[in-house]
Amino acid sequence: MKKIIKIGIGVFGIVAFGIGLLIFVFLQSMKTDEDEVKKVKIQAQGYIKNTFKDEIVIYDTLFDNMGNFPTFDYAAKAENKKDNTQFLIYYNEETKQMEDTYIAEKWEKELENNIRPYIEQKLGTLDEFWVEYDERAGITYNVNPNKPSSYKEYDAAPTILISVPRKPDKKDEEILNEIVAFLQKDVGLKHGTVSMSYIKNGAPLDDKEWFKTF
Repeated sequence: MKKIIKIGIGVFGIVAFGIGLLIFVFLQSMKTDEDEVKKVKIQAQGYIKNTFKDEIVIYDTLFDNMGNFPTFDYAAKAENKKDNTQFLIYYNEETKQMEDTYIAEKWEKELENNIRPYIEQKLGTLDEFWVEYDERAGITYNVNPNKPSSYKEYDAAPTILISVPRKPDKKDEEILNEIVAFLQKDVGLKHGTVSMSYIKNGAPLDDKEWFKTF
């Protein structure tokens, strides 16, 4: 009996040690590497000097410890003082070059300002509302950041995420079709995807979700 107890204690100790080691490794992986922070700031300063004519200020850094951005771990947070657009500057591990999200962020802000009033008019209070362009949109479409053209001049397709804090209504599909028509005819959006779900304070109210791609 004592032997069984000793074995049980030994196994428990090994398991506890393993769990503790995993927690330690996880916590270490969440910590910011100050050398990497300094490195990305220096890289970003050089990139700003060679890329932008407007005054660009680095105000912080981002450490992507959750893997949200597959092409980088560290990025500089920057702001264009002329139009107050905030964006990221980073070294893309896949393309092996410095890149930024300025055009994507600028287009997102422009499009959101153009469509939010209409969408709120059609749907009322929103729980969440997001406009997302691919972070490399400016690079993909070769947009000059010093002459940032409107999203209307390109085929870039954003994703528009809408969540309303109520249950589905039988008129929602019709409303979504009207929103898509508005995006194409009145807002000048050539392509995109619109998603509408039913969420209140982050909690789903229904599993129904509408998608429209054009």
